[in-house]
Amino acid sequence: MSIQNVALVGANGNLGSVILQTLLETGTFRVTVLKRASSKSSISEGLCIVEISELGQDAVIAAFPLRNVDEHLRLADAAAAAGTVKRFIPADYGSVDARSPRARELVKLFEDKVKVRERLEELAAASDSGFCWTSLVNGHFFDWGLTNGFLHFHPTTKKAEVLGDGSEKSSVATLGRISEAVVGVLQRLEETRNRVLMVQSFCVSQMEVLRSLERVMGEKWEVEYIEVDPFIKKHKESADRGNKDSIEELVFALGVIEGNWEVKEDFAMELLGLENEDLDEVVRKALQAAKLF
Repeated sequence: MSIQNVALVGANGNLGSVILQTLLETGTFRVTVLKRASSKSSISEGLCIVEISELGQDAVIAAFPLRNVDEHLRLADAAAAAGTVKRFIPADYGSVDARSPRARELVKLFEDKVKVRERLEELAAASDSGFCWTSLVNGHFFDWGLTNGFLHFHPTTKKAEVLGDGSEKSSVATLGRISEAVVGVLQRLEETRNRVLMVQSFCVSQMEVLRSLERVMGEKWEVEYIEVDPFIKKHKESADRGNKDSIEELVFALGVIEGNWEVKEDFAMELLGLENEDLDEVVRKALQAAKLF
């Protein structure tokens, strides 16, 4: 069968809004945006089941942050219970693969992502209606993280903080590339069923990104080199005390040191019909979009 009716949850977020645009641009999907309860709302837990089953969706895409794992588990249960959903794409989109023991040890988020995957495996195995899932792991959100400081590049001051010597290569993806991968999954149901797939815009080192920034902006940058282990130790201790900024720093570090998908069995660029993007072009567009260049 082919996917026609797609429900998207989280369409107003950084990634969700781009996924929505890409789905609509294909011209082959009828997209329904499902609203979820905000933390201040009092929506019934069963509402998603009613909405999805009544709308007759073929696929459900979660594109909202995995802060409350129970919310994501309920959405997965609702999709499987609907009886019409053939593909569920969870809010994985990892900076690092959640199967990494180090990632799960350092950041609870990755434990929660594994819980969602395990629930999806159970639901798919028990389904008699053809319910399946696909998780996408894409590395850091490159265009988003390049311009807001998450990747430790600061275009306004021309300064960068580099982990280690900056030579470690890691896979990163633009929001547009992730959205293309979502569409690729929906167009290749059999090849992508019940799998974790890894995609990228390119696999680059921090120093390669720095040199690209210098080329695009036409100026040399100031660089600070940071030792990896002390950085992780410092932010793990801070994260354990509840510091959310330190949790983000741990995610940043994990994506840098454990994010090379090109050496992984689940690397799926060819499978999804995707090719690497041009680093300088992506950097230029990201800076221009953020009015930093």
